[in-house]
Amino acid sequence: MHPLQRLGTAVLVLLSPLPATAAYIVDTGPGISGEPWAFEPAQYFAGEFSVSTGQKIQSIEGYYSNIENAPGSVTIRLHQDAGNIPGSVLFSQSHALPGASSLDWYGVFGLDWLIGPGTYWVSFEPDGGIKGIHPGKAPNPLDEYAQHSGGDWLDWGRNYFDYLDLGVRIDATAIPEPATLALAAAGLAGMVLARRRRQAH
Repeated sequence: MHPLQRLGTAVLVLLSPLPATAAYIVDTGPGISGEPWAFEPAQYFAGEFSVSTGQKIQSIEGYYSNIENAPGSVTIRLHQDAGNIPGSVLFSQSHALPGASSLDWYGVFGLDWLIGPGTYWVSFEPDGGIKGIHPGKAPNPLDEYAQHSGGDWLDWGRNYFDYLDLGVRIDATAIPEPATLALAAAGLAGMVLARRRRQAH
């Protein structure tokens, strides 16, 4: 194969989608069972997080329970940032929560939610069948939390609800930046050309 053909093939391979490994971009650890916050339609919560690069979110989980015998569901939403509270909903998906579910990680999986760099909120809304606990004192809490009560998000100022310290984790895959791939391709091209010059001499 001609060197330029080899270069073209190498650049195409480099610019094609790269395999990436999913990792937790948010992992607060679980809340402590002795620090319960009521988790029900009248009161539920959200947490704020930021990413510096594009991400494909694959799963979102919260650490909570359903102490009632009746089953229900929890809707997990990803929101734009609206300052001290969640803003417009970007994505949403629900999961079933059986009756008498003990404290554990529950969530939605197999997602394909693409987000760019920025600040976002994730919220957990239980339906009418659920009366549970979403405990605080997670060991690595988020920077900001929000509470939904009285039919709306409570905007009581920056960091007001920091004491909630709820358990949240988000699994995602980083999306390679086009500029990074272009720089890598240019470097590869330079290496091939330099090698050709050496061979010509």
